[in-house]
Amino acid sequence: MRVLVCGVGYRFLRDNAVGVWIIDTLAPQASNGVEFEDLGYHPVGFTQNLQERPPYDRIVFVGAVARERTPGAVTTYRYDHVLPDVTEIQERVADSVTGSISLDNLVIVAEAFKALPEDVWVVEIEPADETWGDGFSPEIEAGLPKIMETVWSLTKP
Repeated sequence: MRVLVCGVGYRFLRDNAVGVWIIDTLAPQASNGVEFEDLGYHPVGFTQNLQERPPYDRIVFVGAVARERTPGAVTTYRYDHVLPDVTEIQERVADSVTGSISLDNLVIVAEAFKALPEDVWVVEIEPADETWGDGFSPEIEAGLPKIMETVWSLTKP
C-alpha cells in the first residue's frame, strides 16, 4: 500500500507549523510504501506533482485549521470528496496561486483536478497561537503525542 502523509502549514507561525513538524518528526520512520511531504507550497504545484507520480492508495493531510474549536483539539475525518461550487473552487485556486497555504485549499484544489485517491484522511489541529515565531502553544505541545499517534495509525492498512 502506498501512503503519502502531507504536512500543511507555515514553518514559522507557531501552531500553524504543526503539520510540517509532524512530518519532519515521523519521516525518518518511513518504510513499506509510506512517504512524507512538506506541503508548504501552493496547491496547484502539489496537484501537478501528484499527477506525475504513480498513484497513492491513501493520502493523509495534517495541519492546523482554525474552526473555533477548543485550542489543541484534534479532529480526524475521511474526506468525502464533495466539492463546493465552481466559483469557490476558482477563488481557492486564485488564493493558492498567490502563495496562501491552507489545508482546505489544498484538498479542494487537488480534488477539483481529480488528483486525489478515493482514500483521503484529514487530521486538523485547532491552533491556539498563530503569531510569528518558533515553538508551539502549550495546548499544541501537550497534544503532540496524540497527533503523532493519530497520523501514524493512518499509514496502516
